[in-house]
Amino acid sequence: MFYFKNVLEQFLLILFSVFITPLHSQIQPDSPLMDSFKKHSLMKSKATFGLEWIQVGPTLNGSRAEAVQADPNSPGTIYTAFGSGGLWKTTNNGLSWNCIFENMPSLGIGDFALAPSNPNIIYVATGESLKKARNFTMPGVGIYKSVDAGDNWEYIGLPDTWHVGEIVVHPKNPDIVLVAALGHFWTTNNNRGIFRTDDGGKTWSHVLYVDNKTGANDIVFSAADPEILFATLWENYPGVNGANSGVYKSENGGKTWSKTINGITIDENTGRIGVATSYSDKDKAYIFIDQRNRGENIGSGEIYKTTDGGKHWIKTHNESLKSLSTVGWYFMDLYVNPKNDEELYGLGVRLIHSTDGGKTFKYIGGKVKHLTPSSAQTLHLDQCEMWINPNNPNELVLANDGGVYQSYDKGSSWLHFNNIPTGEFYDIEVDNKKPYNIYGGTQDDSTVFGPAEEYNPDFNDPWQYVWIDAWSGGDGCITLVDPDDENTIYFSMQNGNALRRNLNTGKSVSIVPRFPKKDSVNLKYNFITPYMLSHFDSKTLYMAGNYVMKSKDQGNHWTRISPNLIDETGGINKETAAGALAESYFDDGTLYKGTDRGSMWRTTDGGKNWKNISDGLSKQYIRSIQPSKHKKERVYVAMTGLNYDEFGAYLYVSEDNGETWNSITSNLPNHPVNVILEDPDYENILYVGTYRGVYISTNRGENWSYFGSGLPDASIADLIIEKNSKDFIVATHGRGIYMINLKPFYEQEMRKEVTNYLFDVENIISPKLRDTHKDVDEQSIKKVPFSFWLNDSEEVELNISNAKNSIIWSESIIGKKGLNQFRWNLITKEKTSNLPYFIHYKSYIQKGEYNLDLKHSEGILRKKIRVIDKN
Repeated sequence: MFYFKNVLEQFLLILFSVFITPLHSQIQPDSPLMDSFKKHSLMKSKATFGLEWIQVGPTLNGSRAEAVQADPNSPGTIYTAFGSGGLWKTTNNGLSWNCIFENMPSLGIGDFALAPSNPNIIYVATGESLKKARNFTMPGVGIYKSVDAGDNWEYIGLPDTWHVGEIVVHPKNPDIVLVAALGHFWTTNNNRGIFRTDDGGKTWSHVLYVDNKTGANDIVFSAADPEILFATLWENYPGVNGANSGVYKSENGGKTWSKTINGITIDENTGRIGVATSYSDKDKAYIFIDQRNRGENIGSGEIYKTTDGGKHWIKTHNESLKSLSTVGWYFMDLYVNPKNDEELYGLGVRLIHSTDGGKTFKYIGGKVKHLTPSSAQTLHLDQCEMWINPNNPNELVLANDGGVYQSYDKGSSWLHFNNIPTGEFYDIEVDNKKPYNIYGGTQDDSTVFGPAEEYNPDFNDPWQYVWIDAWSGGDGCITLVDPDDENTIYFSMQNGNALRRNLNTGKSVSIVPRFPKKDSVNLKYNFITPYMLSHFDSKTLYMAGNYVMKSKDQGNHWTRISPNLIDETGGINKETAAGALAESYFDDGTLYKGTDRGSMWRTTDGGKNWKNISDGLSKQYIRSIQPSKHKKERVYVAMTGLNYDEFGAYLYVSEDNGETWNSITSNLPNHPVNVILEDPDYENILYVGTYRGVYISTNRGENWSYFGSGLPDASIADLIIEKNSKDFIVATHGRGIYMINLKPFYEQEMRKEVTNYLFDVENIISPKLRDTHKDVDEQSIKKVPFSFWLNDSEEVELNISNAKNSIIWSESIIGKKGLNQFRWNLITKEKTSNLPYFIHYKSYIQKGEYNLDLKHSEGILRKKIRVIDKN
């Protein structure tokens, strides 16, 4: 009987191992984002509207950093990955940063890893790990590798993993890499779990798999014995918890795995799990579990410890860790001091620290200093990843929703590197001031406003907060400025939480719609809740959730003007609430509402009657509705399927108030379209903000062209044109705010000629001189754009000459066919000197009149330019 029992156990173990470790060479279907990227890249290379995008910033409020590592062999070198903004690098301890992961099919990053044995080898796993249905959770296309510290990249596979929780590299062999793949977020797929390569990514094996709903969240090598690894699986579909979550161990370098959960509570409420191992004891490890929906419906974080290699786990603490796991789609990372395996850091909503192996904890806040001045007073919440210097464990680098923080005293004090322009914006707004301000709401970094000026990393960011929460962040969603009272601002947080702020008093009041209990109104909202000011009366607001509501007194009181317009019978695909809301520019009382599952509604009588006008539209998330300013029957709609793992382009127009719809995606790359904007002055011109940049049509959607140059391939959240300056401003989700002035483009459209042409230059403002020594205040320098049209690509020369026809500045440029732009920094000459008090290293253009010449193959084009002095 004893013999039979052992044989049976061995058989079951082998059967179980085969089930969870299907070792095979991994060939996966390509991500649809690959095909759309190829077309996008081709259209980008052939673009004829080459005006240069100007980076506006801002940086003061930070942005969501997904992962961070430093090079212990090169002090001052830090790498940071942003969820939707690419991989950034500093070599001077954060004084300046460069994005080293550009022009890729996806800028969304789940994790990256430096090879411990050679930090010049970097692996990047695309596809961010935050599971949040916000239309901006960036899926990935697989894994990339660099062998020269990020200068060049090679694609090495796993295209169908889409989202990645962790990637790790063997401590001594940089070719052995394991990936914890979360898989598709909103649909099932088999390419989840743990993948392994031992040849640097040439081939992959799928070494740990449970089912098509369970992904892998975390994985770690044992530094004491690299043959030992621990990994965690997370049942992350359709929700964020499930009984298939668990802990696994490998004793052969990750080739095969066994489940190890003895002593751990695993059930349908178990969410994400983080894991960490001792650097000195191969049998010692810790896990950090998000136990959701436990008591008071809030959940609790739990830490377990093993000292026998995972045979038994013991919960380390008695105290509740509720405040760490209220959002189970995020967090739950754990780190061990490399020189003291009883010292732990747990990353949840807050940051916890234990020095006794997890028995007791204290919360880390610490004093925070910002690299650029900020009114944020605390360490930002929502911790994503941490790096502990193995040579000096007092040094911590922390990535969270507020950006990157560095401490040299274990978190007693922090330096916030808030000088990286990677803001995840949701919206854009401008006021009527002269000069005007730009406003925008961001993912967990509040709502900010600032000048429409180029971002200069050499000086402090001039932007300010409209509001900020007590934890130095808060989701800023949609911002509105009263056109008749520029001191009245409306801003919103997630799920319908809107407020009105008086800038004179600095006071805000809630304008959330509320109704008497007797009305039995169960209001539901999407994360980004649409609301707007009426074109006809700036005191009138509309807001849409499952109902449409109206206020005639700036949000103080509300009435419902619709029935429940949400179909809740669609099962897992049911509608929740409105995704977009718009008002006709012609008829007061004509409104359009679009839902998160493609239902479109119209009222023409102020909400007394509503008609479903969805026939002909896809069942995606309606995110943008643009009634025409030129024809009252015309309306445009942009939809995205990103929340549903659907990456196609959906763009429609109706010429009869929505009775019929026609697709105008035409030749757009087949990637999501987030927003559409009709040009306010030119009926035939449309702009769309897509998953990768801005596209333009000059014939109302019959065909499209990529627009501008110098814009990262970031997802565009919102578009606006400032009416006086004709500045075209875009809010990206991951790379901050950019702008272009449209005047040269408009002039070219009016010319309708393809002959070479040099456009007029507006008056140039000479740099301001500082008082005592008459040296130039470099913060006052405003680059001047020189715009020109070429009927063919060629090298051209720009010259500036003075009244004596002496050339004072010259620049050769490779011009492309179409509209080009060169932005000049006003420097006419640079020199060096050995004199001890020499200051005028750069000479700038002076007040006066000059000639600007464009020399091309067919001759010379000339414009007069005038430099004025505003000192």
